[in-house]
Amino acid sequence: MFKWRRRQKYQEDQLEQQHQQFAVTRPHHPVGVPRKFDPDGNVQRFPGNTILCHLSPSSELYGSMQQLYDKLAASPLAHLYALLPPPSWHMTVFDGVCDQVRAPGSWPRDLAADAPLEACTARFAEKLAAFDLQCGPPLRLTATAVTSQLFGICVNLRLQTADEESRFRTLRDLLADALQIRHPHHANYGLHLSMAYYLSYLDQAQADEIATLLADHFRDMPKEFELGAPEFCTFENMSQFDRLFYLKNQG
Repeated sequence: MFKWRRRQKYQEDQLEQQHQQFAVTRPHHPVGVPRKFDPDGNVQRFPGNTILCHLSPSSELYGSMQQLYDKLAASPLAHLYALLPPPSWHMTVFDGVCDQVRAPGSWPRDLAADAPLEACTARFAEKLAAFDLQCGPPLRLTATAVTSQLFGICVNLRLQTADEESRFRTLRDLLADALQIRHPHHANYGLHLSMAYYLSYLDQAQADEIATLLADHFRDMPKEFELGAPEFCTFENMSQFDRLFYLKNQG
């Protein structure tokens, strides 16, 4: 019993040290501020390109997320986050580039680090126009939770079968090879639909209130849905993603 209590005390002390270290070293604002949003929630210019699937407004999940959006907008805590416009809701298939982020792994290896964003988009477009998708739509997914994370609020997703998961991860590997870019989180990227970015850190009471709201809504949320073919898109900020074209099977 004594050893168990001593081990428990050690673990509690370690956790407290981690919390104190994070409080000292964490940025003044959550990720997303000030590059994507200013502290007041105004959208900022943050251009780039990406491959994604928009959530169809005709899906039941979209309708349920719209209801959750309205709840979040009406919440007394709404000043803590910037809600993303429903037409922008999407699942990222493969991260492209952001003009303001050119660290190793975030910019194509076969393009100069100081090349214009437009040159990168043009090169990606040429490659992707000839890219064989080998993973025809629809993508069948399941919503597993609505969660509050450090960056914001999102719907967590997974592919419905192990075979679909394998094919999807293979697709991401093929895109990484074709575009000569492999982000640091490539292997363990978690699928999700983002709904909001936090503008400031939550205290425990605020975190509990938002978590309860999300969990209550998720109970009745439609869980299974489909997405169409991946789209190559450009964006100027986080409020709109403009499709250039769909990726397709070449065979």
